[in-house]
Amino acid sequence: MENYKIFLENLSLISRKYKIINSTKETFNIFSILRNEYDEVNLHSKFITELLKDKNHGRKFIELLLPIIGVENINYKRVNIFSEYSVKDNGRIDIILKFFLEDSKKVVVIENKIYADDQYQQLKRYYDSMLMEGYKPEEIELVYLTLAGAEPSEDSIKGLPDVVKENIKIISYKDDIIAWIEDCIKEAAQVPVIRETLVQYESLLKKITGKGEKTMTEEMKNIILSNKDYLDMAYKLTDVLVKIKQDLQLKFWEKLEEKLNNSLNLQLEKKLESPNHHYSKNLIDKFYTGSKNNKYYGLMYFIKDLENKGKLYLRIEVNENLYYGFRIIDNTGSNLVNKKDDYLEKDLLNLRFSRTDAWLGWKHFYSSELQNQFINFKELDSNLVNVLKDDRKLERLTSEIEEEILEKLTILNLLK
Repeated sequence: MENYKIFLENLSLISRKYKIINSTKETFNIFSILRNEYDEVNLHSKFITELLKDKNHGRKFIELLLPIIGVENINYKRVNIFSEYSVKDNGRIDIILKFFLEDSKKVVVIENKIYADDQYQQLKRYYDSMLMEGYKPEEIELVYLTLAGAEPSEDSIKGLPDVVKENIKIISYKDDIIAWIEDCIKEAAQVPVIRETLVQYESLLKKITGKGEKTMTEEMKNIILSNKDYLDMAYKLTDVLVKIKQDLQLKFWEKLEEKLNNSLNLQLEKKLESPNHHYSKNLIDKFYTGSKNNKYYGLMYFIKDLENKGKLYLRIEVNENLYYGFRIIDNTGSNLVNKKDDYLEKDLLNLRFSRTDAWLGWKHFYSSELQNQFINFKELDSNLVNVLKDDRKLERLTSEIEEEILEKLTILNLLK
């Protein structure tokens, strides 16, 4: 135990040192002030699109980006660039670049994922939409952009030809976009307004990807590798951290269920089939151990019967992040009917809910306890741990969720 104490104290000293160093750095960032730092649509997609469209420097910024996304030696006459590009019945493409060459054309489709989940056949639907617009398979480039370079889910690419799946370009903010922004800073060095904006955006990306903590991580790594006992302890701590995450997530669900049961005059459903499972200790344990069937659980409240449609439910659920929304389960037990139904469509759109086959409308929770960031249970970083282990902070977090749900139910006139 004494060795563990010394080991942890050494790591704590390194952490405190970097907290002091970081406290002296300039923290003002216009992006953090004006938008949620993780808002992939209204911040990241729009900002990247506007950079590429800049009338003075856009062409050079595009030339710097193309090698990163695997499109080289392209001599184009003009390009049209869009964010949130609507494709009929197939959703919205985050970023799209349509190149017009001398005797041909090319389209680059960029799916931008910060914390949002993949939708069913999402990349397949975008690919098919480009085919319907007249592009040949060899003229379509699919790019999948995430914080750390994750691959698209099987659901997202289901139905794509194998050759297309193999050629999806996977890039990350952490490595590729930060490197691109650094190149753009050099290009705009003589233009203070653009240069300083890019510097602030680079700073934001380093913050949300954790790239700015590399030096601290390196120092901790060196300490662990310097002592065999420390290395053994680090491996054992991995199991301890998993157990902490499991216990704290269970604590969260139990507290939220207690709170909602007291405030909602709705029936809690606990025995519905997948993907509408009630949370359980077993499911939460699997969530952190990589087992199959380890997501899409939560709380399900029956709201009312809808004539000739089925049953309407309020659903709070976790995939990686916590989100909630409204779902119809039809009389056959299927929940894949929601996108076909126009019930509450306009109201939910006005409230900024997203509509899918499985949801009339869904949206992520944000929390002031977490500086208005997503509630990410998969990562469950130290900030969220500090909220969940503190009963007063957990009370405030669950109260925020309760208030948001009650507000939306009231607006939609769904409270009894």
